Amino acid sequence: MNPAILFKALQRRNKYRNSENRLNPPEAAIFSKSELLQSESYLKQIEKQGIRYTYPGESHYPMDFYKMIEPPLFIEFLGHPVWSSVEFMSVVGSRECHDLTARWMDTQLLHFLKLENVGIVSGGARGVDIRAHSVSLRAQKPTIAILPSGLSCIYPTEFRSLVAPITENGGAVMTEFETDQKIHKSFFYFRNRLIAALGKVCLVTQAGLKSGTLLTVHHALQNGRPVATIPSHPLLVEFSGNLKLIHDGAAVIQNCVTLYDFWKAESWSGGMQI
Repeated sequence: MNPAILFKALQRRNKYRNSENRLNPPEAAIFSKSELLQSESYLKQIEKQGIRYTYPGESHYPMDFYKMIEPPLFIEFLGHPVWSSVEFMSVVGSRECHDLTARWMDTQLLHFLKLENVGIVSGGARGVDIRAHSVSLRAQKPTIAILPSGLSCIYPTEFRSLVAPITENGGAVMTEFETDQKIHKSFFYFRNRLIAALGKVCLVTQAGLKSGTLLTVHHALQNGRPVATIPSHPLLVEFSGNLKLIHDGAAVIQNCVTLYDFWKAESWSGGMQI
């Protein structure tokens, strides 16, 4: 039995969870004939749409996912499995991107990307995420967007115009969810943990005290990823999460030079090898 069919059937049965941390295909006997036929039919459907997929044991399955708590059972993507050949930095932040954050990313993050063979992985959300993908494209570096919805129901709508440039530039748009799956609040948890796992380090550009960004930081720390953030003035409430991260021990990044030094230091520590 094709392991892709088995992993897809298991993902459907488990509602995207992998609480047993299964990395080997299950036995076909645990599924009904209907479950297997429906999974096989779904794979043929997405193949016709040009959607690629991977699962544990398949050659393009990201090595970093094997080390996760609850590694994904089945991944769909448009574009290229660039995670096999390029190192990535997770860049996360607020949906309400402050002008200062945008200016920092457009200059310092851009200059860093031009210095290093590094790509950006983020979540495709409006604000910091879309800015990060755009900066990566401007630097002519691949970028990976991980979505909290299916590839035929791309969320948010503002991101749709970036799908073609990302895939044409050698990057990828990735999701755990089936192609027609619409956004649901709980799906951000799934998306954030994959962003944290694919990035060799996690850079927080802007975060409030109560934000999804800090949840991604939690996932990064679970995966043993170093966390860095840019500083801010204490009266700028939009950056209160940044200040908390610094207080808790995150590395402080001022400009492209300190970001370059941080990246190199983590590379030399031996923690960022593909």
